[in-house]
Amino acid sequence: MKDETASVFRVPGHIDGECVTEIGERAFYGCRGLKRVILPETVNRIGSYAFAECRELEHFIFPKRVCQVGDYAFYNCMALKEISFGAALSAIGYGAFKNCLELSAITMEIAPGKGNGLNSILQDEFQAVDVTIRYLNTDGAAEDEARLIFTDYQYEYVPEIEARQFNWETYGSGDSYRISIGDADIDYAKYDSVFPLAMVEDDAATLFKIAAGRLCWPHRLSEEGRARYVAYVSAHMPDILERIMADREDSDRSARMFGYILDHGLLNEQTFKLALDLAQRYGRPQMTAMLMSARKTEDSGIAKSLRSKFTL
Repeated sequence: MKDETASVFRVPGHIDGECVTEIGERAFYGCRGLKRVILPETVNRIGSYAFAECRELEHFIFPKRVCQVGDYAFYNCMALKEISFGAALSAIGYGAFKNCLELSAITMEIAPGKGNGLNSILQDEFQAVDVTIRYLNTDGAAEDEARLIFTDYQYEYVPEIEARQFNWETYGSGDSYRISIGDADIDYAKYDSVFPLAMVEDDAATLFKIAAGRLCWPHRLSEEGRARYVAYVSAHMPDILERIMADREDSDRSARMFGYILDHGLLNEQTFKLALDLAQRYGRPQMTAMLMSARKTEDSGIAKSLRSKFTL
């Protein structure tokens, strides 16, 4: 019998000698104070309403074998911030994550020829969600990765008096980004084509995450898309450099973006000096070292080029 006030609950792999393969309907419904559940790897199905109304549940990692999540399984889990699931998960029931208002990060795997279920989740999420997709090869090992931001949006019904009907109006780029989600994979060309709209609708922090995600994890990124993101980064370099130096939360994304900027020579003399000043101001010795190393490499390349010319 579960303790309805426990913050962490570990489900055993066997009960009375029987292997646990399913979390039954309403098994944890309305458990007060439950913040985390640890499931055995033997579980392959989550029943309807299994964790519904667990309003303090914050993180949930699905066992790799889970292939089905029932209707309203996590309904009204209002504190749920992150979920992670494997390539086996393909069937997600109606409203499984409805009213998960804090859900902001999804990590998932996609195996060759398998569906992903992402659209079933995001159709109920109107807030911005950071999605990490790991692409597996036929042996089940990760061979590539994408990091995407599906931005937020709002909607309302607008009356059309003459036609005696209501029209659905959306605001924000999030709806357009969600249209890029297919049953098997993301339409990356369609995803990248939304960026000009995002530049109008979304704030600088969100635009940085979108651009950094696509440039640093460029799964199926076209040259046209790359050029669009690089143009944005170059045009907003002072803001982006300060964002990178000040970031203490999403350090992996910021560090990779900084590396991309240096590796692709996107700094001019003015922005180089700004980056150096910001690195010192925010106490980022590693980035200061990266800047000095890049400058040394650049100077060495110029000197080598000059020596070649004089030799000729």
